[in-house]
Amino acid sequence: RRATTPRAGMKRKHLESLLSHVDGFAEPKQDLEQYATNPELCAGVMHCANRFGDVRDKCVVDLGVGCGMLSIASVLCDAGSVIGVDVDDDALDAARDNAEAFEPALEIDLVRCDVIESLAKGRGRWAGKLRADTVFMNPPFGTRRRGADAAFIRAAFRIATGAVYSLHKSSTRAHIEKFAVNTLKARKAEVLAQLRYDLPATYAHHRQKSVEIAVDLWRFEPPEDGADGLPDSDDDGDDDGDDDDARVIGLAVSRARARDDDDDDDDDDDDDDD
Repeated sequence: RRATTPRAGMKRKHLESLLSHVDGFAEPKQDLEQYATNPELCAGVMHCANRFGDVRDKCVVDLGVGCGMLSIASVLCDAGSVIGVDVDDDALDAARDNAEAFEPALEIDLVRCDVIESLAKGRGRWAGKLRADTVFMNPPFGTRRRGADAAFIRAAFRIATGAVYSLHKSSTRAHIEKFAVNTLKARKAEVLAQLRYDLPATYAHHRQKSVEIAVDLWRFEPPEDGADGLPDSDDDGDDDGDDDDARVIGLAVSRARARDDDDDDDDDDDDDDD
């Protein structure tokens, strides 16, 4: 177990060192384009988000939580509460195990839900209920499922009230900007940095030990009303759909709520002393 104390202003190299202890996928699923976000890349994302004040004391959602790298980094950077979302049970188990490997265990709420089929389309029990100040994600690039990257952005716009941080291939920059600004009516869409993503050989068809690709770190600000310019998909009310499997795994009381309770207790103590 790795002893640590979440705190604001954590140095980038210190965060990267802590994240180096997070385990990747035991058996990554190619159809879901599962690649672990490496510590260096993750620390770079958090460094940029901290500059904008989008982490400390914020409610954070990590879409496509995977093994939990971005969620864990958010907790370590003193987010108020963190929710990780994934469609894959094995990924959720890995994220939970990685969070519990720290001492004390890091508090992350984990939700099983299909980002593409449910959240992006405004369907299912989590549609309209999952809200956050900030959304982080390293979404599928769409090489296995066309449009997966755009679907994740759409889902994030339905959730975030403040900002969305997302990693996309630099080669898709024009497409991502057009989709975010013209289709989803983003208030802002800017590339904060171009980063190097070192993808290790993960699947059988990979011939090289690793491939380095250029990725853009985007920061989006969704429309103020949270609408994305398109109507929600109709919910037929059928409880037999895949989203019926959505569930919360290991729900923990967020540190933000705990802080509020502590403050209330302190106020009560002060009153008693009068």
